[in-house]
Amino acid sequence: MANESWVLATVLLCLYGFFKEMRPSEPFLTPYLRNYKNLTAEEVDNEIYPIWTYSYLFALVFVFLLTDFLRYKPVIIVEVLTYLATWSLLIWGNGLQAMLLMQFFYGLATATEIAYYSYIYAIVSPQQYRKVTSYTRTAILTGDFTAGVLGQILVSSHITTTYFLLNVISFVSLCVAFVISIFLPPTKKSVYFHRDSVSGIDSHHVSLPPPPQCQKSDENTAAKDEFKDVMANEDITSTEGELYIHQNSDTNCVQDDYGSIWDSTQSSQEDLVIRTNTYADDNIENQSPKRKRRIIKVQCTSCKGNFQSLLTDFKSCYSSSHLLKWSLWWAFATCGYFQIGNYVQNLWDLIEPSTSDDSRIYNGAVDAVSTLSGAFATFILAFIKFNWTIFGELTLGIVSTLDAVILCAMGFSSNIWLSYAFYILFRSSYQLLITIATFQIASHLTTERYALVFGCNSFVALALQSLLTLIVVDKHGLNLPADVQFCIYGGYYFVIGTIFMAKAVYTLSKSGWIISCQQRWVTYKDEDADSVEEKYLQEEMEKNHTIQSDIEEEASLVERRVCVNDDNECVH
Repeated sequence: MANESWVLATVLLCLYGFFKEMRPSEPFLTPYLRNYKNLTAEEVDNEIYPIWTYSYLFALVFVFLLTDFLRYKPVIIVEVLTYLATWSLLIWGNGLQAMLLMQFFYGLATATEIAYYSYIYAIVSPQQYRKVTSYTRTAILTGDFTAGVLGQILVSSHITTTYFLLNVISFVSLCVAFVISIFLPPTKKSVYFHRDSVSGIDSHHVSLPPPPQCQKSDENTAAKDEFKDVMANEDITSTEGELYIHQNSDTNCVQDDYGSIWDSTQSSQEDLVIRTNTYADDNIENQSPKRKRRIIKVQCTSCKGNFQSLLTDFKSCYSSSHLLKWSLWWAFATCGYFQIGNYVQNLWDLIEPSTSDDSRIYNGAVDAVSTLSGAFATFILAFIKFNWTIFGELTLGIVSTLDAVILCAMGFSSNIWLSYAFYILFRSSYQLLITIATFQIASHLTTERYALVFGCNSFVALALQSLLTLIVVDKHGLNLPADVQFCIYGGYYFVIGTIFMAKAVYTLSKSGWIISCQQRWVTYKDEDADSVEEKYLQEEMEKNHTIQSDIEEEASLVERRVCVNDDNECVH
C-alpha cells in the first residue's frame, strides 16, 4: 500500500478509536441506572451486570473467527453499531428487561474490539507495526481520558444532575465513530482465511507429481499456447484471491495450488477459465452442477487447510513453557481486572450513595486519573531494562499479592476517597504488569500470531470471569453484595500471587540467587527478534509440510481425476 494510504488508514482508525471511547457516561453508569432508571442495587449488581460477562464470552467464540474471515472492517462496523444499540437502550429504554438487553449488546460490542486492534496490521507493512500500535493505543487512552474529564466536569458543575446528558454525548460520539468506520479502507488479506500472497501464490502451495498421462508431447504445442493466452487474458497471477495455476514447461499437465491436476490438452478454454476463477469469490450459482461440485470441493479443501493452520499455530505457541506461564497470568489477572472494573461502581455507590450528594461523586475523575497513571506506568517501562525473563515471575507474585491487599482494603473501607485511591493503585499496577506480560508473550511470537494468542487468552479470562460471576455475583449463585465481593476478589489475587511467588522462589533457588541477581539488567538486541523470526519460519516450513502431506493424501483418496466436458469423460 502506498505511503499516503496507510497514513490515511491509521488516521481514520485513530479517530475512530478516540470517538468510540469518548463515552463520558460510562463512569456514571451505576448512578444513572439507580437514579434515572429507578432500578434497585440488587437488580443492577446481581441481574444486569452479569449479562455483559456471559454475552462477551458467547460472542468472542464467533467473533474471533469471523473477524479474520470477514477481513476486519465489517466487524468494526458491527462493533460501533452494537455500541449504538447499547446507548439507544440506555437513553430510550426503560425497565429491567431493556437494561438486560442493553448489557447483551454491550457484551457484543466489547467482544468485537479485537477487530480494532487487528485491522491495522492488515493495512500497513510490518515495518510500521510498532508505530501504528502506539498510535492506536494512544487514541484509545486519549478518548478514555477525555471522557472521564468531560463527564466529571459536567457532573461537578451540576450541568447535568440525572446523567442523561452524558449518555446523549456518548451516543453522538458513537455516531461520529460510525461515520468514520464507513470510510475505513477495506483490507484484502487476513491472517488465516485470506493470507497474503506473492504473485498470487498462497503460502500453502502444494506440488503433486503429474499423473502418468501428462507427458511431454510436441504435438500439443498449440494447446499449450492457447492455455497461455487464456492465462494472460484473465490476468491470473496478478489478481489477488484467484486460484494460481501453473503449467509444467515440459508437459501438458496443469496443476493448481490445492492439488487438482488435469491435462490441458483435454480441457476446454472455458473449463480452464472457470478453474482459474475458483477463488475469486465469484457467484457459482450460474455454473453447471458438475463444475459447481468441483468448485465447492476445492473450497472445502482450502478451508480445511486454514483451520489446520490455525490449530497448528495454537499447538506451536502454547508448547512454549515461557509463553504458557505468562499467558496463564495474563488470563487469570485479566479475569480479575474485568470483574473489578465491572463492579467497582457498585462498591462506590454502596460507600457513597449517589442520591445523597452528587457533588461528591468523582467517578469520572478517578477513571481519568487511573487511565493517565496506567499510561505513565507503561511508558516508563520503555526505559527500564530489567530482565523480566528471570525476575518476571517474582514480580508477578509480589504485585499480585499487593493487589490482594488493596482489594480487601477496598471491601472493608467506608471512605470513598480511600476507595478511589486504592482503585487507582490497582488499575495502575495491572496496566504495568499486563504491559510486561504482553511484551514477554509478544517477544516469543511473530505479529501474525498475536491475534491468535491474545484471543485465546481473552477467551480463557472470560470463561474464568463467567464462572466467578456465576458463583459470586449472579442471583442464582451466592448473590453477594459489592463489599463482600471485593474481599473474595482479594483472596483470588492472593492465590495467584502465592502460586507465582512460590514458582519464582523455586526457579531462582534452582538457578542460584547470586547468579540471577547478576543478570537482572539486560540490553535488548535486534538479534532477539531475528531469532524469533527464524524460529517462526522454521515452524512455518514444518506446518506447510504437514498440510501438504494431508492434502496429498486426500487428493489420492478422494479425487485424482477431473471431468472435462459435458459427457462426463474423466482423465486419471
